[in-house]
Amino acid sequence: MTSSKLPSRFVRRRQLVLGSAAGLGAAWLPLNLHAQVAFDQLLKPATAAQVQAIVDEFLKGASPEEKGMKLDMPALGDNPAAVPVKVVLDLPASDDVYCQELIILAQGNPHPLACRFNFTALAGTTEVAVRLRLIETQTIRALARLSDGRVLSAQHHITVTAGGCGM
Repeated sequence: MTSSKLPSRFVRRRQLVLGSAAGLGAAWLPLNLHAQVAFDQLLKPATAAQVQAIVDEFLKGASPEEKGMKLDMPALGDNPAAVPVKVVLDLPASDDVYCQELIILAQGNPHPLACRFNFTALAGTTEVAVRLRLIETQTIRALARLSDGRVLSAQHHITVTAGGCGM
């Protein structure tokens, strides 16, 4: 039966369904485009100013020392979804001088502060191992605040073969 031979109530129902579907599709399109733009913004690497703000907040005016901490990681991230990173403080820990806080920054990621660790004197040694998801080739930086007020710093450049933070 063609639509001209259908009773008028079926024609009106079909028009209602088609009109509703078209209206929902037209309403959904701008929302989907807006969501895609927002998603693309999430994948943009952090700006240098954003990274520096995190570093400045951690340093609290102290000058970082480039010795006493080792950052162990590969030079090539062939699996950017899980890059192994190990941070070890070479300084002997005591009840008076120990690592209070340690952060790891993935400076090229959309959210550069990858992780934050807090320690007490009871920890003994300071050694952490994590796996980071990296979006692009970048510098990984670790900062450690000691109980005597000093801040230690170490950094390592890594080449990433394919983005791990994507879809």
